[in-house]
Amino acid sequence: MENQISIFDIMYPKYKITKPIRMITLFSGYDSQCLALKYLGVNYEHWKTCEWAIKSIQALKDIHFENDNTDYSKELTTEKIKDYLFKKGISNNYNEPMAKEQIKRLGEQQVRTIYNNIQATHNLVNIQQVKGGDLEITNTDKYEYILTYSFP
Repeated sequence: MENQISIFDIMYPKYKITKPIRMITLFSGYDSQCLALKYLGVNYEHWKTCEWAIKSIQALKDIHFENDNTDYSKELTTEKIKDYLFKKGISNNYNEPMAKEQIKRLGEQQVRTIYNNIQATHNLVNIQQVKGGDLEITNTDKYEYILTYSFP
């Protein structure tokens, strides 16, 4: 068995990552792929994520960006934040974006927290609105970009 050759050894060249990794995760949940890299001690950067569920956005922030307590919302009115959250398409049920009326009923601290969590996690929020350029894949001479996804 030691001399057994895999078909993949013949079909695909060996590939080794030699540059720091920038992770892009779609349908992220709490980003278990990034947790795996973190636990393995891999040199990676949480580059972009795409998650619309409020509870998952909070988990992303708590697990991966626990030290980012920046108030990104401080210059914005509550109404501007609510408009932003509506346009981004946040979800409270994992299945559909919240209606404008639902977002209007959220309290000021809650919308500020959601907004700050989105900013801290580099979150593109609703996959239906993401364009290729939003991923900001640049400096490919310096970084390896890995895109993963976790469908429910």
